[in-house]
Amino acid sequence: MTEKGLSLFLDKYTILTMKVRFLLTTLAAVALLAGCAPKAAPLKTCIFPGDYPDPSIVRDGRDFYMTHSSFTYFPGLLVWHSTDLLHWEPIARAVEDGDYSIYAPEICKVDGKFYIYYPSSRGENFVVTADRPEGPWSAPVKLDVGGIDPGHVVAEDGRRYLYTNNGFVTPLTADGLAADGPRRKVYNGWTYPAEWETEGMWLESPKLFKRGDWYYLVSAEGGTAGPPTSHMVVVARSKSALGPWEDSPYNPMVHTYSADETWWSKGHGTIFDDADGNWYIVYHAYRNGFYTLGRNTLIESVEWTPDGWPVLAEKDGAKWEQRGLQGDYSALRDFSNPLLWSKWQPGYPGGTLYLATAVDESYEITAEFSVPADGTAGLFLFYNEAANVGLGGGDPHYTLRIRNERNVVSTWKKVEGYDWELVEEGIDVSKYHHNTYNGFFALRPAYLLGGGAELLSFEYKPL
Repeated sequence: MTEKGLSLFLDKYTILTMKVRFLLTTLAAVALLAGCAPKAAPLKTCIFPGDYPDPSIVRDGRDFYMTHSSFTYFPGLLVWHSTDLLHWEPIARAVEDGDYSIYAPEICKVDGKFYIYYPSSRGENFVVTADRPEGPWSAPVKLDVGGIDPGHVVAEDGRRYLYTNNGFVTPLTADGLAADGPRRKVYNGWTYPAEWETEGMWLESPKLFKRGDWYYLVSAEGGTAGPPTSHMVVVARSKSALGPWEDSPYNPMVHTYSADETWWSKGHGTIFDDADGNWYIVYHAYRNGFYTLGRNTLIESVEWTPDGWPVLAEKDGAKWEQRGLQGDYSALRDFSNPLLWSKWQPGYPGGTLYLATAVDESYEITAEFSVPADGTAGLFLFYNEAANVGLGGGDPHYTLRIRNERNVVSTWKKVEGYDWELVEEGIDVSKYHHNTYNGFFALRPAYLLGGGAELLSFEYKPL
């Protein structure tokens, strides 16, 4: 090519490049004006390994807040905050005290105020409120609403309603702090195949949201524990917040089909979006072979079918081995944070039992104590009074250690001036879970203090 020809070619190339850039800039501007945003990479991971069941999440702008069932551990309802759905920090405990067990909650924001609705083991429902998720949270207000697993929705006419299990809905007052009429049944659930191995129908966990002209009702069926294939997430929709409800042809949206899968008893889902229009679902599940860890919180990306139904962005059960545990769990393991500790509210002989949530399949806990003559102190892996491993000592100063290696436990004791002494080894704790002992708890690291004993240090180390 001659110098003149090369110059002409470059001029034409420059003009073409400018046109392409102009076209791309124009298309980007049009997309921005239309509210479009780049599609996020699909999420499919465990964001809360360990006992974080019944997740409920709310978005406030670009911030996300989540809470879980807290059962008989008080203070209850630990609230977490994230801006990216992968990294979470604890920010508050919403319920200071109680003489009941707290089941599946619902966190939501209405007219600038945050609400957490939650049921108790006494068959009652309560609500706490706050101007900010960090608190302070109000004292619990008892609602005249029966059932469990509340789900809040604002209807097309602006009225507020609270759904509960078995397809019931109760109108609420405008402030959301009281029932405003009798409850009535509006949904019967999706009929799953009779040959599926579950605990039963157990229509629970109604979570509602609106997209376009449709209200969507997301429910759990099949039972929370029992066989690995028990639980599931099903979806229905209606043009009204009160139904009639049409079941999704793609049900179940989430389900464990085989005990060979990475996660067992997947269910209890909440569907939500981010500020950029990406959609997700959070739900809970047991890790294969580790009922003792309790129900973990998982997240997956959601896509919408052409006929307007939410489905998982990736096929159920795919790629968990590669992407199932990829988060940064440092905040969940930072047991120097007092928000991660709670008390065993039923009480324990000799003192107060403090518990935290184990994150790993294998870990080691070590605690150092100062104990007066009439005091007591101990270190535990604790499910309940009938299922636990613990040890203590009779010296004024001692250190205790418990190692849990994939449900096989060993214990050690160290008295000041002496080496570590092996106390027990080879203890099988694999049966210390709900299917054996009920309660929906988990095997938790714990320590006991009584009679003026002090905890000098505590360490949790993943193995």
